[in-house]
Amino acid sequence: MKKLQINMFSCRHKNHRFGFSIKMFNELQQIQNRDSVKFVVHAEEEVARAWHQYLTTHRTDIEVSLVPYPSEKYLDRVYSSQSSECKYSCKLDDDVLISRHVWDYMIENLDKITNETPIIAPILTNGIPTVDLFIEDFLSEEDLKIAHDLLLKGRISENQWGLDYSKVNEKIESMSEWNGREFWDFMDVVDTGHERLPVPWSYFCVRGVHPARYSREFNLFIARKIAENKEKFFGKNDYRLETYKAPYFTNNLFISETEYWKNTTPLHNDGWDEGQLTLRMLMDKSSVLYVRNGFGIHMAYGMTEGQMEIEREYTEKL
Repeated sequence: MKKLQINMFSCRHKNHRFGFSIKMFNELQQIQNRDSVKFVVHAEEEVARAWHQYLTTHRTDIEVSLVPYPSEKYLDRVYSSQSSECKYSCKLDDDVLISRHVWDYMIENLDKITNETPIIAPILTNGIPTVDLFIEDFLSEEDLKIAHDLLLKGRISENQWGLDYSKVNEKIESMSEWNGREFWDFMDVVDTGHERLPVPWSYFCVRGVHPARYSREFNLFIARKIAENKEKFFGKNDYRLETYKAPYFTNNLFISETEYWKNTTPLHNDGWDEGQLTLRMLMDKSSVLYVRNGFGIHMAYGMTEGQMEIEREYTEKL
């Protein structure tokens, strides 16, 4: 039996991402422990057919399965993935890219997954909270200052998910320089109105807002810096595992034990899987293990201004 099932989630209305997904697949094909992993594509029939055509005309060095779906419902893909017999599961969205070396490091360190640290994740360009780790590790001192200034210029939607984030924008406006640690400590305690607004009880934990989820300028800047520094992004770096305290977790690529991922599902339901994971870790007082210098691209969120422009920057120029 394979040790790790890697589940790529895709959908047909984002078919411009197909070539980007193939870049990720090609990185996976060059990992050291190919025999220990299984790659499963979860997608609507149109995308599954594109994958089938690609796989019949290209050599594959890892086991691949295609699971077609009648719709783009995200949780259907989550539930199917959680039925895996593999001990470990990886959730991977089709707008994410990491190098073969980061894959190798995470797979080599699966035994570091424990009750206290139930998840391993790379640091993504706009992950929550990994954006602050990514820019610290990847950018030069000069470019880091530019990125920080762009975050200070950014604003968030004050009524996202039916909550009140007005105080978050006030906090950003009050900062003379960006400080990720200060920002996440503030997010941990800020009043989001969850007790007085008509939202589910579990929304007390919904604190995953950050200028990087919204800012076109910031995400385009990061995309261009990666294109200028491909060797650093795709090369082998000095990795280490590190926890980082934050009140919310959303990373479009993570690895956990399959049973752990499955058991989080009933805790929260908003159509995705990040709230459940956050709530479970808050309940357990556990932490994510982040791979420092383990660089990853997440192109953009649906809420990101200029999402398609940012995605083209990656799909056409990387």
